[in-house]
Amino acid sequence: MSKKGIDWVSTLKKFVDSKQQRTAQEIDDETDQLFLDYIEQARKKEQEEDPSYKKIPKFFQKASVTNENQLSFRVRQEARTRFLNHKTGEILDKEDLEKLWTELKNNISPPDDKKERINYNSFLTIASLLPIKCRHFFSASTFLKFDRDEYGRIDIVAFFHSIVRKVNLFQTRIQISLYDSIGNGYLREKDLENYIFELIPTFPQLEKLDQNFYPFYVITAVRKFFFFLDSKRTGRIYIKDMLTSPILAELYELRQEKLTLEELGQNWFSKQSALKVYERYLKLDNDHNGLLSKQELSKYSWGLTDIFIDRVFEEYQTFEGEMDYKTFLDFVLAMENKKSQQAIQYFWRILNVYHKPAIDSFVINMFFRPIIQKLEHKDKFGFNVEDVKDEIFDMAKPAISTAITLTDLQNCGQGDIIISMLIDAKAFYEYDQRESGQLLEVEDYEEF
Repeated sequence: MSKKGIDWVSTLKKFVDSKQQRTAQEIDDETDQLFLDYIEQARKKEQEEDPSYKKIPKFFQKASVTNENQLSFRVRQEARTRFLNHKTGEILDKEDLEKLWTELKNNISPPDDKKERINYNSFLTIASLLPIKCRHFFSASTFLKFDRDEYGRIDIVAFFHSIVRKVNLFQTRIQISLYDSIGNGYLREKDLENYIFELIPTFPQLEKLDQNFYPFYVITAVRKFFFFLDSKRTGRIYIKDMLTSPILAELYELRQEKLTLEELGQNWFSKQSALKVYERYLKLDNDHNGLLSKQELSKYSWGLTDIFIDRVFEEYQTFEGEMDYKTFLDFVLAMENKKSQQAIQYFWRILNVYHKPAIDSFVINMFFRPIIQKLEHKDKFGFNVEDVKDEIFDMAKPAISTAITLTDLQNCGQGDIIISMLIDAKAFYEYDQRESGQLLEVEDYEEF
């Protein structure tokens, strides 16, 4: 140990050269302790150099990053990366899975009724024939999770598919965890951007994506994860939430060699969808300054009212009064997924003008009158505001008869319809005429 503190060169060498097998927790504990020892020594040194330290508390001290702090972080990061790479070696590879399937096929249990099933004895026999890393899939509790026939046998296809799903999940978790730069079990926006950026070349459905479009594709992909998995806007997404979300499954569909045009069109992460959204943004940007004004965004869809557009710009991030691409992506995701809880929450901020626990008849009138004005511009519609307001309250089924809460909108099952009726004249008209089937003509839209 040097006079300045811990000899970090020796410490690092000890980490690298150590041949002792240690768990990740032991590595983390040792690293934490070394770092805490360093902090304690630095504090004592400061007190010795400045005796007034004990008498005058320091309320603020400019943070500084020393080489020793950086090294401590890198040691911890390197240990964690090595641990994850070690865990990767425990994952069953293609050869392991093929051997497992072969043994399952070779140990079908009697009677011979042309059903590919195994009993518990065969289950244990197969486990003994496989590499050690396969055996944790062959526990008694695992066997009991599957439906058994009158002979106590389980279906080998269902069992094998279960193992494949677990292997894929474990592999994905490790891959994502490698991008968790802090090691707290979540990804920040930059972490997720790095993860998706490096995934692009590995997906057959993205192999023809222009490299110049990569940054815009990454932004487009990342926004969907954060819109649905970070509704509180914390700037982080927990890995466990990613793994259980259908969004990650949607992204991984692009690993398939063949997808229909319809499937690609419905997948937010496809090249076709990403280009469509980006091209729409460019088309709306009439002055080509890279941002959207209120007037430009109002052209997104015929029927959007001015008060709705104003409220979007009041509630969500803008730059000198204009909307950037990320904020536009949130807007698109909300408009295209109105039934989702996250979209309803997005629109709630817009409708809740006075930031109260609920909206009342006054707020509903505020949003609905511009709808009537748009539709009656051609003097051929006759809508009663009070009737529509009563219908909205009937649909929302509010706990309090005179006000609608966010919870009411989310639980009533018709929150998306209520929102559309209050922000989009075209959507309201089509809802009102749903039984007659009458639609507005294109020339009617242009009158808006």
